[in-house]
Amino acid sequence: MSSVSFIIPVFNKSNFLRYVLKSLEKQKGNFKKEYIFINDGSTDKSLNILKTYTKNWKNCSIIDQNNKGSANATNVGIKKAQNKYIKFLDADDVLLQNSTLTLLKILEKNRDAVLVYGLQRKIKDISKVKLEGKISSSYKIINKPIDFAMRNSMFNPSQFLVRTDICKKVGGCDERIKYSQEYSLTLRLSLKGKFLKLDDFVTVLPFVAPGQISENKTEQIYRVSKALELFIKDNKLSNITLLKAQRRLTGRAWRFARRKLGLSYFSKWFYYYLRGLVGINSDIIKTCEEANKIYKQ
Repeated sequence: MSSVSFIIPVFNKSNFLRYVLKSLEKQKGNFKKEYIFINDGSTDKSLNILKTYTKNWKNCSIIDQNNKGSANATNVGIKKAQNKYIKFLDADDVLLQNSTLTLLKILEKNRDAVLVYGLQRKIKDISKVKLEGKISSSYKIINKPIDFAMRNSMFNPSQFLVRTDICKKVGGCDERIKYSQEYSLTLRLSLKGKFLKLDDFVTVLPFVAPGQISENKTEQIYRVSKALELFIKDNKLSNITLLKAQRRLTGRAWRFARRKLGLSYFSKWFYYYLRGLVGINSDIIKTCEEANKIYKQ
């Protein structure tokens, strides 16, 4: 019998938690389950809801800490996880009842894969989500996930199931990036092997939720750009990968400089863009670092 640790960071999600917890409780499959909630300094009724709703759950722990950001909260859960796989879940998302089991079966069949992820959809009111229904088992293999991971976030935390040992080995999320934690984690995991993409929906998100980090597009662009910069500094990567990262970061910085700040082709960010575009092979990390300074303005 296999096993899954569910990791759920929580910060002020009292309006959604009952539906999230219900979806967790209804996950199909006779695999061993462990539930780890990290209350990251919530100031609403989230902690009380967690304690009340889960008081009779087996293998359930609630960690209450001061607010340190979703990256730290996620890492606290990763360190505590005891089971073979980790299933992350944002505290305002719901899982369809066959989501974990479907992802688990796919990953069990593909021993050389690091993780498997499915699709997401958004609706206005998650209280009306029908959790039942069959999920397709059709999936695609992504043999070089680093190329996809460098472009943008491939998935949100609620969409994927990952091997616990590999997740621990890479050190979890980069806590220098307090939010958008899945992006830095995805980059680290992309160096460890292939990903699998399920061609069906596994999670449902609300269109709008208080504190929804991804809704601030400028902050999101900065976070993923900084995470990629730190990633290429921290790891010994091939020259091809470094050139791709440079092209991605300088291109993104130039588009931001032009569209958001109205800077001209005579700005240094257009120069960085040209370096990335033609693949200048010197001072790549320095160029990426300088390009990312556009967001500090």
